[in-house]
Amino acid sequence: MRRPAVLLAVAAALSVPLTAPAATASADAPITEVVCQDLSAFPQYIRHIYLSADNPTAVRDFDEHPVYLDCYEWSGSTPATVSYTISYVMNGLDHPDGATDILTMGHGFAWTPAMPGYVYRASFTLVP
Repeated sequence: MRRPAVLLAVAAALSVPLTAPAATASADAPITEVVCQDLSAFPQYIRHIYLSADNPTAVRDFDEHPVYLDCYEWSGSTPATVSYTISYVMNGLDHPDGATDILTMGHGFAWTPAMPGYVYRASFTLVP
């Protein structure tokens, strides 16, 4: 019974607030997460790509030569519409003849690269 009174007295003596501090603006910034992974028989990697109003675009190269690249918006992130473009790069030259479309919550894309030896490049942008 006396424990709450003792805690209040100690907190007051040390000038320690017993309430949590207010959240900062950066903690409230919505973040959309796109997950890309190789879904072949033996997954090789998982990449997490974070997009926000401060960082609305991300470009990733997949030099692991994925057999079956799958990218989707993670269900735990802030729902948003994300446009994507996927292409391939060889000797520093981008060949933008891949796919362009929209990711939404629960909808992603699967890309089965047909040219081994190339680096695959995916670009993601938040759509306002």
